[in-house]
Amino acid sequence: MNNSTFVHKYIKSLIHAEDICVDMTAGNGNDTLFLSELSKEVIAFDISAEAIRRTKDRTEGRDNVTLIHDSHVNIDRYIKGNVRLFIFNLGYLPHSDETVVSKGEDTLLAFRKAYELLEENGYIVITFYLGHRGGKDEFYLLDDYIRKNRFQITETYSQNKADSPVTYIIRKR
Repeated sequence: MNNSTFVHKYIKSLIHAEDICVDMTAGNGNDTLFLSELSKEVIAFDISAEAIRRTKDRTEGRDNVTLIHDSHVNIDRYIKGNVRLFIFNLGYLPHSDETVVSKGEDTLLAFRKAYELLEENGYIVITFYLGHRGGKDEFYLLDDYIRKNRFQITETYSQNKADSPVTYIIRKR
């Protein structure tokens, strides 16, 4: 089972029809579409215009999806709270410019803001891709922050191969 399949299976039981979810990295729109089928509203961010276009195409006809072409660092400009779940799928947009990648310092700031906007008992799902340039640095930066600040990691998933993705599911208490 890959990380995306694991994530989708796991969060099916966490999301309800009245929930608000945020896809912090819209990418190809897979997570945005999935969340839109489970929740009241999905807000999806991406810095890549191509990612926004792909997500728009994938979610066509879904009236509960809002796409924002901006960095996830700026979520507090658009969202004021009551979010049930944030999902991060880090790295770069597959089959596109691999120089446009998530960066550790930006992701850390976005994570901190997301945690503040998260409702009590809400979740942050974050998948790190260690195989691209900067991926390991991003993972180690956030992993260190998460562990030092004693965030509750309820699940960890990895295929335990060299450079395989690592997923954390974090619950706000």
